[in-house]
Amino acid sequence: MILDPADAQRFIRWYSLLLLEVLGAASHQVQGSLVATLVQGRTKLMKQPALLQEAKTKLAAQYADVDCDVVEAVESLNVRKWVYLRDTKLHSIFVDEATDHAFGVVGLTERLRDLLSGSGVWLEAGVVRYRERFVCDGLVGQPVWLGSNYKKRFNERYRALKAEGRFYV
Repeated sequence: MILDPADAQRFIRWYSLLLLEVLGAASHQVQGSLVATLVQGRTKLMKQPALLQEAKTKLAAQYADVDCDVVEAVESLNVRKWVYLRDTKLHSIFVDEATDHAFGVVGLTERLRDLLSGSGVWLEAGVVRYRERFVCDGLVGQPVWLGSNYKKRFNERYRALKAEGRFYV
């Protein structure tokens, strides 16, 4: 339920550089928490998607090996409130807040239940399509643990979405 370690490290490196560039972090100097800074960059990118192309251009001028797979993944970035229901052997189940779609999502370097210390959580996170998988960007915020009745309802909705062909892996 996690990416191949080499793919994960490649994604983390280039995603971080892109978000720092979007934020305009001078020479990628970070004051305070790196995670908080990356969340700020992600928030700015979601408000101004055109900044991704500018960041890509700036990074291409600095680095010869910009990972196009990561840039393409970031173009698919979907930041929203999700319900993280549980893990299967292959992925973690995310249901979007509107309960219109569900996704089989993998973590970068650790399972989501380990990152969150449990499952059945309503949270904010980014999900990208990277190397043929849906991947949580690991920048998770505002977790709220669900009670048993909520979990039951979301599990019922997930089963309906799967039956309707609206579960994506």
